[in-house]
Amino acid sequence: MSRRPRAAKCRDIETAHDNAKFRRTNFAPAAMTAPARQLGKRVGNALYLHASALCVAEPHVRERIEKADAASDHPPWNVAKVQATAVSLLLYESFDDAAFPALLAATRVNLEDGQTSKTDYRSRANPPILHRKETLLQPDDPRRPPFAAITRLAEEHNLFSEPHRIGTRKAWLERVEAAGLVVRGPKLRRLETSLVDVVRHRTAIARRDLSQPVQLLVNHRILTEIDTVLDYGCGQGDDVAALAANGFQAHGWDPHYAPDGLRRPADVVNLGFVLNVIEDRHERAETLTAAYRFARRALCVAVMPIGKYSFGALRPHGDGYLTARETFQKYFAQQELRDFIAETVGEAPVAFAPGIFVVFRDKDLEQEVLFRRQIRDITRHSGWHAPDRPRRAVNARPDLAERISAELQMLWAAIIDRGRILDIEEIPDALRERLRAANVSAARAIDLCLSVSLNRAGLAAAAAARKEDLLIHLALTLFPGAPRYTTLPRPMQRDLRAFFGSHAVAIQEANTLLFSVGKPEVVRHAVNAAVEGGLGGMRDVGTFRFYAPALNRLGAVLRVLVGCAGILRGGTEGADFIDIKLDGRRFTFLACKDATARLPICSERTRVDLTRLRVSVDQPDGMVLYLIGCFLPRDAPGAADQIAFDRKLVAAGIADEEGRGPRYAELNEILRLRRAKAGPIS
Repeated sequence: MSRRPRAAKCRDIETAHDNAKFRRTNFAPAAMTAPARQLGKRVGNALYLHASALCVAEPHVRERIEKADAASDHPPWNVAKVQATAVSLLLYESFDDAAFPALLAATRVNLEDGQTSKTDYRSRANPPILHRKETLLQPDDPRRPPFAAITRLAEEHNLFSEPHRIGTRKAWLERVEAAGLVVRGPKLRRLETSLVDVVRHRTAIARRDLSQPVQLLVNHRILTEIDTVLDYGCGQGDDVAALAANGFQAHGWDPHYAPDGLRRPADVVNLGFVLNVIEDRHERAETLTAAYRFARRALCVAVMPIGKYSFGALRPHGDGYLTARETFQKYFAQQELRDFIAETVGEAPVAFAPGIFVVFRDKDLEQEVLFRRQIRDITRHSGWHAPDRPRRAVNARPDLAERISAELQMLWAAIIDRGRILDIEEIPDALRERLRAANVSAARAIDLCLSVSLNRAGLAAAAAARKEDLLIHLALTLFPGAPRYTTLPRPMQRDLRAFFGSHAVAIQEANTLLFSVGKPEVVRHAVNAAVEGGLGGMRDVGTFRFYAPALNRLGAVLRVLVGCAGILRGGTEGADFIDIKLDGRRFTFLACKDATARLPICSERTRVDLTRLRVSVDQPDGMVLYLIGCFLPRDAPGAADQIAFDRKLVAAGIADEEGRGPRYAELNEILRLRRAKAGPIS
């Protein structure tokens, strides 16, 4: 079955000069945000329109062009110039092969008397040329970003000043050369980069697992099975295939590997590791803008972050590097990427990991996701206790509570998750359907749920946890650099009324909490409580270290502090251990190759300074984490065994009491010699 939508079924009036690959691309112009009246380039009283955009032109424009085409016996053309009483069918050089296409031929048709005149420019040494060619295309044409990047570079060098002097090839090329630029086929380049041809598609790699940005989208429930997702620049399509195989509505497009892929709006758009392989900074911005246009709810942007990779074997090129495979890589600092996204799309992005941001159009979804990142991840048991009942005769009819016990357990689990009694409209749709099938109203089910023997202490604990989670979430929204919202999702509004009485009271308490974490004595007290509670230990006299998965078991002060650092870093995802300085201003996030190992090796270290709002990332060479047992939760599986192992390390002289020890290579040699003499440490 063909997937070609309306725009791809336009009359094939493009000439052989235009790239056949473009004509295979699937568009969905009707779903795009740009209306037809914005289509084309206006010069004076004339409208210029590319042949590929004819299908989305206004009906009266399309009728005039088709009338002129028929009246002139269908000459070859790829641009139409539409005026009040005449249409000119213009044949330019291929838009794909020329940065500024030269005019080859023109056929002018007078629509009032049908008179036709033709002019051939092929033999002219100095023909007219076309600027801003992207404006002639339809809004979702995949060629718009690279074409618009050409225009932006020209604008940056003031090439369009005195437009009456730049309409011909000779005058234009003289101005280009004077600006230190050069035209090479479809590219406008700076002289210093003009000799390099970057091969972008070689950066695409085959994957067995989901890429990190897509995995984050799924883990944070930004992307669910009921959402559609577009992988913009999907490479070899492994993310799309994996998502589709697991029930997601996924489609992808790539200019090299999947030019036939569907380009249509989706709930979520993934722009994963695309911007970092584009050597033209203007084209990066245009590509980001194009991808954002397709996103209905959220756009995920992922790039290569600075500090994660070595530049040793790479050659500097522009604002990035060239590889031996003739590919380009731009490495982004976290703040640089944040600013670039915000300036380009006009929305503040949310960091989820180093080099990964999400821009939310749906602000309710954004707040829900941010809140879920802060809630306690300890298991909230439903606390359902079925009452003791006498044995009944086999034929006795069970009462209603027994008959819908499964549904009541589901309802109680939802109540525990929320920490309060649900409003009827908050009951999950699937559960409401089951109650309807059992001929039980939602209100009756809630009453019944509260009347049977339930663990009310469990509900009180869940309510306290939910209230603290909300307070932490609100405090973090007040931190400088955090997103600001004019409204809250309705479920969260209900939460605030239930737990605080009003939104204003909740904000006041959140302000108090955020202000308190700036006091060193408050931080020290919170750290002491965490150490006494067996949730971490002191790495030195001024540094508290804990196991990152235990973050949400810490008190509110430490959770807010780490949350503030996470806003700058991009969340806590990927970190295995976190250091907090007792001044509450400096943090270190440590990622390990295998955090479950007795001697984890640090693969990445991210330092965050809240005072300077600075983030730095590096890869320490062979850094081993010693004596990690005291940093694990006291009740963690294997914590006691790890502490016993740590004591043996100290007794053997491999590490000292402060956790200092040799680098990985030296440690390997020490252990090798020890095994040869006395056997392994176990």
